[in-house]
Amino acid sequence: MLTQNITPYEINKIFDSFNRKEEYLNKLSERTVQVRPLAAYSYGRTDQVIADTWNYEISKDIIREMFFKSEKFLHGLESKSRIDFLTEDWHNNNLGEIEWPFAAMGFDGYIAKINRLTDLSEREKDEIAARGTVRFRRIKDINTCRNDYIESLIVYHNSNIIPTFRHNRGLDFYINGRPFDQKVSRSVGTSFIRTYGSKYRSVALSRPDLVAVSLYENQDEERFDQDSRLYIVYLDSDISSESIKRSIAETSFEKPTEVYFNYTHSNGRVTEHRTYCYVLLLHNQNAPLE
Repeated sequence: MLTQNITPYEINKIFDSFNRKEEYLNKLSERTVQVRPLAAYSYGRTDQVIADTWNYEISKDIIREMFFKSEKFLHGLESKSRIDFLTEDWHNNNLGEIEWPFAAMGFDGYIAKINRLTDLSEREKDEIAARGTVRFRRIKDINTCRNDYIESLIVYHNSNIIPTFRHNRGLDFYINGRPFDQKVSRSVGTSFIRTYGSKYRSVALSRPDLVAVSLYENQDEERFDQDSRLYIVYLDSDISSESIKRSIAETSFEKPTEVYFNYTHSNGRVTEHRTYCYVLLLHNQNAPLE
C-alpha cells in the first residue's frame, strides 16, 4: 500500500520517465527540508531515493499537481470537445442510435448474417456492411475519447487518487494507496439483464455491487483475474459529455466496495474470490428505470 511505502515497481508504474522522477524529487526537496534535490545524489539511485523519502500525503499532492500539467491529463480534458463534435457529427450523418452494430469479436458473424439476407442484392449487402463498419469505427473513436475524459475527471475530482503518467496494462490509479485497473464495459452484461429482467436498470443503480459481481463472474477465462478494478459501465450507449460529468459527481470514490464472487472455470471447477472495486454507472438523467 502506498500509504505505507513505495517500491521500485510502483515507482515505474506511476512515473513515465527519468525527467519526471527528477521533477518530483526537486519539488519534494522544496517542501521537505530532509530531502535534497536529485542532483545531490549519486546517478542511478533515483528510484531508491524516491522510495527512501516517500511521504504519502506530501508525495500524493506533488504527483497530482504534476499530473494536472501533464499531456495525459490535458488531453483527457480536451477530449470533451472531441466527444461533443463526434456525437453531433454522428447524428448529422443519420447513423441512428449510438450503439455497437456488432461485438468486437463478432465481425465474422455479423457479415455471415448479412450474407444470409437472400432477398437483398450484393450492392445492398455491401452498403449494410459498410454502414456497420463505419458505425463501429466511429463508436470506437467516441469511446476512446470518453475513456480519456473519464480518467482525467476522476483524478481531478478525487484528491485521494494518485494517477499514473503512463498508460499501464492492468493499472490506472492508486486510490487510497491501493492499485486499481480501469475496466470499461459496454453494458451490465447479458447475465445481469437475464437475472433481473426489466428491472435491471433500477437494480444496477441501487446495487452497483451486484453489477461488479456479475462482471467478475462472467469475464473471459483466458483473461481472468481478481484484481481490484474501477468499472466504467454503460447503462446507456448514447452518453453525452455532460452526463459523464454528472455520473462522476454522483459516484463516491472514497471507500471501495468489497465483493465476493464465485468463478466457474471451463473444467467445471468453481473458485471463490474476494476483491475490491468501484463501479461508475454511465447513464442519461431522464432514461426510464424499467
